Amino acid sequence: MFPLNVFSDMSQSEKLDRVNSCLDRVDLENVNQLMPSELSGGMQKRVAIARSIVMEPKYLFCDEPNSGLDPNTAIVIDKLVQEITDELSITTVINTHDMNSVMEIGEKIIFIKEGNKAWEGSKEEILTSENKDLNDFIFSSELFRKIRKSIS
Repeated sequence: MFPLNVFSDMSQSEKLDRVNSCLDRVDLENVNQLMPSELSGGMQKRVAIARSIVMEPKYLFCDEPNSGLDPNTAIVIDKLVQEITDELSITTVINTHDMNSVMEIGEKIIFIKEGNKAWEGSKEEILTSENKDLNDFIFSSELFRKIRKSIS
């Protein structure tokens, strides 16, 4: 509720309705009375997403949204971010090292090396790129080496 307290003129009742609506949207019904320490890592990530959409933003910025999560929970977070991006018609920028997320939900991908844009393209183009730095990063994973070999 913090953003609403600071940036809105809503009544307390309206704020609670909005908060509960956002928590429901991220599948966290009835958790608004819990302390952060009582939430799992995945639940904390979903609360962060709810907090970020409570003000109905035009842009959503996610910094390593899957860091510290198990693979199944990471998939849930990726899907949630993608759904919210579509439902709210917002632009979402995700900073991540997680190539599974990039390949699952990335549309326009920018690879940054040492603070500079080293490559830009789509997830389809990423697999056939001739950019050595990008390939060294992506294909260090056995899974992505197999994928690349299968499309060559």
